[in-house]
Amino acid sequence: MTLEQDTKSAVEALAQATRSRHGLPGLAMGIVGEEGLLWSGGFGVVCLDGTDCPDENTVVRIASVTKTFTTTAILQLRDEGLLGLDDPLHQHIPEFGQAVERGGTVEEVTLRRLLTHRAGLVTESPVRGWGSLDFPSREEVLEALPRTEVVIPSDSAWKYSNLGFGLLGEVVSRLGRCSYDDYIRANILEPLDLESTSLDLTESMQQRAFCGYNLPAFQDRPETAPYAHLNGIAAAGQLHSTVADLARWVAFQFRGDGGARQGSQVLDGRTLNEMHRPQYVEPDWSAGQCLGWRATRVGNRVCHNHGGGIHGFSTQVWFDLASRTGAIVLMNMWPPPGGQNLAQDVLELLLGEAAPEPPEPPGFEAAPEELERFLGHYCAAPGIHVHIEFRDGQLCLTGPMGRPYSLHAPAQLEPTADMDKWLVRGGRAGGERAAFEFDQNGEVAGYALGGFLFRRIRERASE
Repeated sequence: MTLEQDTKSAVEALAQATRSRHGLPGLAMGIVGEEGLLWSGGFGVVCLDGTDCPDENTVVRIASVTKTFTTTAILQLRDEGLLGLDDPLHQHIPEFGQAVERGGTVEEVTLRRLLTHRAGLVTESPVRGWGSLDFPSREEVLEALPRTEVVIPSDSAWKYSNLGFGLLGEVVSRLGRCSYDDYIRANILEPLDLESTSLDLTESMQQRAFCGYNLPAFQDRPETAPYAHLNGIAAAGQLHSTVADLARWVAFQFRGDGGARQGSQVLDGRTLNEMHRPQYVEPDWSAGQCLGWRATRVGNRVCHNHGGGIHGFSTQVWFDLASRTGAIVLMNMWPPPGGQNLAQDVLELLLGEAAPEPPEPPGFEAAPEELERFLGHYCAAPGIHVHIEFRDGQLCLTGPMGRPYSLHAPAQLEPTADMDKWLVRGGRAGGERAAFEFDQNGEVAGYALGGFLFRRIRERASE
């Protein structure tokens, strides 16, 4: 596959439009074919106080794309006969047997369900989370398991869990008889020649690293993002990488006909095909969950993908297995403004397919007087916005228009016996409780959910 100049120009126009629309400091992209990187482009600057343009070797934190590497490690161990995907987690981490069965059972938290976000496990460890910038150590995560909850029945809904993948990393470490870092380096990164992919920045990588920025709530000038190591949940999102290395990772995904595992064929071809096979499909068939990867319908095709977001950085990796074509988008800003749309638009351009139009937003209803105090616009650092609105007879978390990343939205809020705590139904935080805080006048000041503290920043969402 080769790219015509008109196609390259069209991709560059999409990238420039995304950068301008969202005020991105920098953006690095790649288009991938069967043999690897076909084209790369850099837009903007690596750091706002410099003039260097990003390129295919600029290093970013790829956040949750790390989960696709963790999945590969689990599948390697399965193929070696060391585990079964339907093993309960407590078989390999006995300490998990003490977890709290609030909405689901410990026995039904299996490796497969963790790999597909169907286990019903809480999103984050009950120890410090995203708001503290001090993630718990491996030991603290394990010590907190007696306070860790299974909040909804397994298989009842898709429920994202960083903690689940952190614990899968612990399984890799225990069965691989080494650290998670050492295992993926020896069994995935080195065989694929991913020299610029690592949990921690080497000196060489540091010299080529993007400066990360967070978008504050009420101004265009981004703030320098803090750096927080994920520590005990590193297997959920700690990796750094580049467009060049991720292109090799995507090209490997096209090797389902590659035969037995050896050398750079880090998974048996049959296992790689299994990894890409949807385990669950949404009722409208618009998307599905594979082992590690998501599958999303784009026109008449199904594209595999995974995104990632962490302080200062946003990543999107998309590919179409049928045509062996992929797109990579790396941005030095978080929350992620437009990265998923850009990656999907590029694939649509390359494949000649158009995604279905999104549905129209629903209308509003009047809220009962006792619920009005909860309505409004809330924000958690570093700029994650959400509205609490009254829709279809109940409180809902919704994404504000013009804000493409709302983390826990859309979801519904159900009352509990304690009116300060509302049960989340659906989405990333499904089964968890939003705990509201009030000021000295009894007005809602904010709420805590999934490791984030959301502060109210506007009296009403409609104002």
